[in-house]
Amino acid sequence: MRAEANENPGALAGATGADLRGRVDANYTLTRRAAAIALADAAADCPPEIRARLLERLLDQFRPAWPVPAFMGRVMEEAGFWADMASRAELKAYALACYRRMPPQDRVAFIDYLAKGAA
Repeated sequence: MRAEANENPGALAGATGADLRGRVDANYTLTRRAAAIALADAAADCPPEIRARLLERLLDQFRPAWPVPAFMGRVMEEAGFWADMASRAELKAYALACYRRMPPQDRVAFIDYLAKGAA
């Protein structure tokens, strides 16, 4: 019986590894969920007059900051990457700031581009 158990030790090790990985992933997901619930509970327990300020400050910590210079001339790709991570407020602020700084002929072309449904 002992010889049979040692015939293919790698098969058992592989199966065990896959099972442990599933448990680790499940535990990680449960840990993240528990942390999110704890955060929501903590925010709900804050006095209403500071709750919004607290959540805004927390959100500020996770924002992607400002766009970085484009790498190797890939301006649109870098802008899209940043925009995917930006908050709604950041998107609106940067879009308006950029529009205001465009030369008049670029503003006209930009509005025309949007009007044609290219957005």
